[in-house]
Amino acid sequence: MNGQVSDYLAEDARSWVIRMQDSAFADWDAFADWLERDPGHLRAYNIAIEADEAMAALFRLAPAPGAAAEAAVRPSRRRFLISGGAVAAVLAVVVGWTSLVPGSGMQAEYRTAAGERREVALTDGSKMILNGDTRVAMIDARHAELIEGEALFEVRHDAAHPFIVKTGDVTLEDAGTVFNVVRDETGLRVSVAEGAVIYQPRADAVRLTPGDALSVAGSGRPEVTRAAAADVGSWRGGQLVYRNATLERVAADLSRNLGIQVRAGKGTGDIPFTGTISTQGGPGAVIERIAALTGTRATRAGNGWMLDAIDGAPR
Repeated sequence: MNGQVSDYLAEDARSWVIRMQDSAFADWDAFADWLERDPGHLRAYNIAIEADEAMAALFRLAPAPGAAAEAAVRPSRRRFLISGGAVAAVLAVVVGWTSLVPGSGMQAEYRTAAGERREVALTDGSKMILNGDTRVAMIDARHAELIEGEALFEVRHDAAHPFIVKTGDVTLEDAGTVFNVVRDETGLRVSVAEGAVIYQPRADAVRLTPGDALSVAGSGRPEVTRAAAADVGSWRGGQLVYRNATLERVAADLSRNLGIQVRAGKGTGDIPFTGTISTQGGPGAVIERIAALTGTRATRAGNGWMLDAIDGAPR
């Protein structure tokens, strides 16, 4: 496809592609109105379809026995890549494709590089904000998987269709909420700003309310502590807030937020940190601040930094 479309229009077109993969989709009049509103909408939609087909090809498995016969009657997504304004023809083929091909696994994956942030508006009216070095897969409109990293979820509550976040073997179920989830080498952390989140809703359920912060290290049991609800997701404003955190955790957070690798070195395992770190002013300035606050020595290590304990420094 030739031609460029704006980021806003591209996201709008991708939203339509995702929504129409739901077998319950019925908003055809609105889709037709959107296509007819501007000739550029059709071009954006076709580009989104091509991108979706390319993504699907990456995850397509070898066909099972009998699948060849099914594929013979399954219309290709490319059949409704058209030129011109034949909206009725587009709708006719899309209806047929949607009815024959129900949603099949991951709809989209969003990722950020270390030091990057991204806000994603979801089709159900919810929103997620990805911190650096993060991957989130949307399985369907109300089911996300945090593969790695950190994301803040602002969920539109629907009691009949709870919003689910999977991460590893853990399930988190929304109960009308704003919550932050971290999954990295230090373990899992969930903190709630508004509403409630149910940790492992079908087994050993723990209900988290505003100000609750749950953490799980390795295969250990979940531990719930209290924090200020206003501090949940404070990384968006350049503030990292801690209470008795390990330097390993602080280093992992700095790596994600600054876009450089930070490691906790020898002798730092028993140094807890309580306080607030500003991530403003550039990586070098931030590293100097955290070294001074924790009584560690910051040294260059390759393209990143190492925080080592200083003999005799206060603990």
